[in-house]
Amino acid sequence: MTMTKKVPNFTVIKDTREQEGYHFSKYDKCEGMIVQKLDTGDYTIVGLEEKVCIERKASPEELAANLGQKKHAFMNEIERMRPFKHKFILLEFTLKDLVEFPDNTRIPESQKKKVRISGKYMLKMLMEFQLQRDIHIVFCGDKYNAFLTLSSLFKRLNEMYN
Repeated sequence: MTMTKKVPNFTVIKDTREQEGYHFSKYDKCEGMIVQKLDTGDYTIVGLEEKVCIERKASPEELAANLGQKKHAFMNEIERMRPFKHKFILLEFTLKDLVEFPDNTRIPESQKKKVRISGKYMLKMLMEFQLQRDIHIVFCGDKYNAFLTLSSLFKRLNEMYN
């Protein structure tokens, strides 16, 4: 007779500064979500706060701001991610969206010539985060797919640790 281990449910923590993010309600193994200040990242799981760090980027424009005028603060966040065993940057856009930046964005045509950061530079930085800092970069395509990816990731991490 085989014994199947019952995996407990989990609760998502969403950072208080996370503006347009995801809402986790009670479903399957997820008990729901609490909102509290996280020092690093946008999402984690109760009990795994020291192991799991998820950073969300909604658009290439947001990433450009993080790697441009807000670079110092963003690189500090990347550095704070170092001790986490499981660290991810979930991108709610495609690789094509990134590489073509600033084309096909909400940036007005008149402003595009003033943009000092390229999609190829942002890709270089993301690949460096992945190779040098072991941060998983996940191009999800859109917000819905990013939510599905995060939900599945949390379920797998919960199973792994419980």
